[in-house]
Amino acid sequence: MCVILVCPESVRPKPEVLYRCHDANPHGAGVAWREAGRVRWQKNLTTGEVVQLLKRLEGEVVIHFRWASVGGVDPRLCHPFPVTPKATVGLSGMAESVLFHNGTWCDYDAALERLRKHRKEPLPGGPMSDTRAAALVVHTAGAEVLHRMSGRWVWMSAEQTRLFGPWEEWQRM
Repeated sequence: MCVILVCPESVRPKPEVLYRCHDANPHGAGVAWREAGRVRWQKNLTTGEVVQLLKRLEGEVVIHFRWASVGGVDPRLCHPFPVTPKATVGLSGMAESVLFHNGTWCDYDAALERLRKHRKEPLPGGPMSDTRAAALVVHTAGAEVLHRMSGRWVWMSAEQTRLFGPWEEWQRM
């Protein structure tokens, strides 16, 4: 199962914590932060790249280390995913909001089928995972739908960060 670190402005994890997160979840890392009124992200990062990036970033950041449970090991399936009509699989970008997931959402195939029937445009191509599918659903139905989906979710927008699912606060890093 993946790990997500939601770090307030004044909190940055120590490098040894990040390396332990990677050791347990070795299929790629992603980071999101606010910049220029939007959310910027980079993913498929090494732990060293995460450490260096965090030194430059101000404000709240969200860090994700992936365990490839759905969709296989593919750099494009690292989190976050932009909450857009295509939930693109680019390794970096900017969006109004992004989505991270910890857990497995088993109903994503059925949700994609429902979306396919109701969308005017076809579903996007490329690799798919439960989290990318969820980003498509959230774009259509809004973040509140995450209350009904299994796992832990982080929805980060230019204005706020919201947690969905059963979360625990962990020790200061």
